[in-house]
Amino acid sequence: MLLLLGTPSFWYFPCAVLWTAFGFVWMIRPSLATGLSVFPVLAIAVMVGKTLRNFRETDLYYRLLLLCVIVALALIVASLRRPAARRVIPAAISLSLVLVAFLVDRTFTNKLAIHTYSMDWSASGSAPWGNVQTDEKGQPPVVIYRSVGGGYCYDAVFSPELKAKLIESNKTLVTVEYNVFSDFGHERGYNIRSVDGLVFNDGSRSLRSGESYGGYIMNGPSSVDCQR
Repeated sequence: MLLLLGTPSFWYFPCAVLWTAFGFVWMIRPSLATGLSVFPVLAIAVMVGKTLRNFRETDLYYRLLLLCVIVALALIVASLRRPAARRVIPAAISLSLVLVAFLVDRTFTNKLAIHTYSMDWSASGSAPWGNVQTDEKGQPPVVIYRSVGGGYCYDAVFSPELKAKLIESNKTLVTVEYNVFSDFGHERGYNIRSVDGLVFNDGSRSLRSGESYGGYIMNGPSSVDCQR
């Protein structure tokens, strides 16, 4: 499900927590819970709605979530038919909490930085530290690497297009760009933006196929954070 939904923005998680918390309010004060629940439920509905075009590829968890959202929206609409459920203050509190979560998300989370390096490469199936892992057909990846702290930070990319391009260019070094994602100032993850001008990812959006794996090969007493 997460692959289909993509990487949810931070603000969806507070909305899910608020939705759950206000669910208990429904058992005590349904008229109050209506206004409190409306905007968290709408936010989750927006997230779920983004993947409706891929509904046939979704799993059971996604479909259960979709069913819960539909039921919640139906309950809210039905409750709003009663004057007691149309109070402005609960809805204003609900909207304020969702807006705060949204602003925190946009200000502090999922921040993108592009880092650029000049890196060595190999397409022969071997690297300075030995042979590299091949795919299920036995084909070696393109390995891009740089020396850091006596070891190597590397990524291996399975892309025939990239392999052909680099072999034809016969360059010693290539320019590699990384998309680095961070939350609250801490690096969360990365992907390869481009290698020698061949773009694979624009932020979190994939533009070109190319499975990859990466890491750090130690050649000394301690490991080093590659900090791509």
